[in-house]
Amino acid sequence: MNQRQRLLVVDENADTRTTLSGYLDRIGYRARFASSGPQALAMLRDGLQTDAVVYDAIEPGMSGGAFVHQLRSDGNATPVLLMSKPFQLLDFGDTLLRMFADRSRGGRSIAP
Repeated sequence: MNQRQRLLVVDENADTRTTLSGYLDRIGYRARFASSGPQALAMLRDGLQTDAVVYDAIEPGMSGGAFVHQLRSDGNATPVLLMSKPFQLLDFGDTLLRMFADRSRGGRSIAP
């Protein structure tokens, strides 16, 4: 991978964002962070370019499903990976790698 993949990670918990920031950087991803669904949508509407969104599926205030629905209503087809807690960071990284590998082959979904 010549270019680091760009991610937008959405999670209300500052400790989770800090942990994910260090981990994602170590495995080669450039991550931006939002603390809520509305903040993430505003960032995307303002032109933030990202290869995927990683979203806390049980985000207070805006569920993962509501976020995806609004994102698609905006005409944005960016892939969204919904995560739930507790999650294991190693599994998280492997899932991202599979998602991008599948996307580069033209696929839309990932295998577990």
